[in-house]
Amino acid sequence: MRKLALITSIFILMTINTTAFANRTDEMTGLANAMTSNNFSVDNWQVTIKEEINEEAIESILEKIQNKNSYKVSRTKDENAIKYFIERVQKEAHLSETYSVVIPKNPMHQAELVAVLKGKNWNDSIAERYFSRMDAIHTTYFTHKSTKFACLTADIDAKINNAYVFKQLKQSLQLKNIRKQTDNVENSTVKKIVYGYTPLWEQSITMKQPMNVQMVVQNGTHDSKRLMIGTPILINEY
Repeated sequence: MRKLALITSIFILMTINTTAFANRTDEMTGLANAMTSNNFSVDNWQVTIKEEINEEAIESILEKIQNKNSYKVSRTKDENAIKYFIERVQKEAHLSETYSVVIPKNPMHQAELVAVLKGKNWNDSIAERYFSRMDAIHTTYFTHKSTKFACLTADIDAKINNAYVFKQLKQSLQLKNIRKQTDNVENSTVKKIVYGYTPLWEQSITMKQPMNVQMVVQNGTHDSKRLMIGTPILINEY
């Protein structure tokens, strides 16, 4: 009887944990779910966390990282700043994790810590590992003052109409405040840009109206085109 009760308790706990994971979402998982729910496969994805930190705190973070064997650290400097590049060498499957630290020599400016977590493809297993690493990164090195950006890319069949792609993603992300832009520059690979606002997450920037999503369609090969979707700031760096 005790054995049956123990098995039942374990099953209930597993069910609760699975349900909690399934209900979790953030910018990255929201974008990925919008893609996969419309049968668009994610090729590459990237999440960047940024925060300005005082020098005492950044030195503590660097010491913490350098005391771990799982990180490879390189250091450079110039007339303006000391720069660190840090790579996690014990990589999770399908995940790449790097950090950069810039410490300005001018005491009027604060140091900046940037973490980048990226990978290829997207499924439930990758999403679970993503949340595990993202939680560890955020709680270990960042505060609630940090800013997070997300972006992903996908190759879409060239036969699929751009309007159909945008319509499906608009519905999935509940987009509002939509603005469209067509690139008429000769030889430009960018064909169409759509900006919008989704209430699914809190962060946004204001350009007359709140905005926190950008979608870009680029020319690809003769039988495909490239779709990028993410935050307006990061997508320009991707």
